[in-house]
Formats: sequence, structure tokens, C-alpha cells
Amino acid sequence: MDMINNEATKLQKDALVRVFERHVRDSDHGDFKNLGFVDWVERDVHPAFSDCIMVAVPNMMLGIEPDGYTHS
Repeated sequence: MDMINNEATKLQKDALVRVFERHVRDSDHGDFKNLGFVDWVERDVHPAFSDCIMVAVPNMMLGIEPDGYTHS
């Protein structure tokens, strides 16, 4: 599944970058420490429902709607 290039809307892609920078990039959590953006997307970002993307970040899951709105 190619979430970065084909599966997500532009607004969802922008939100993925924000979520990564806020929750994952500098995390000391064992599952996310030193994890790069592409590796994170391949491992922890999944399509869900009809058009929402679910993403794993330390200690929670977030949903990203097609308009980029992100919620837990």
C-alpha cells in the first residue's frame, strides 16, 4: 500500500507530516525511537473505514480525515 503517493489526499499527507513531527520524530518510546518518516508510514499508517487514515503514535491511535482533521 502506497499511502504517501496514492492513497491519501494532499491534506492527509500534510497532516501525516505534522503528526510525525509532533508525536514520533523525537520520541523516546521504544517502538518509535529513531524511526524515520517513510518507515513509520509503511509500518504504522493504515487506511480505515471509507476514507479515514489511522496512524499509530506513542500510546495512542489517531485518525486523519480527508480534510486533514486529526483526532484521537
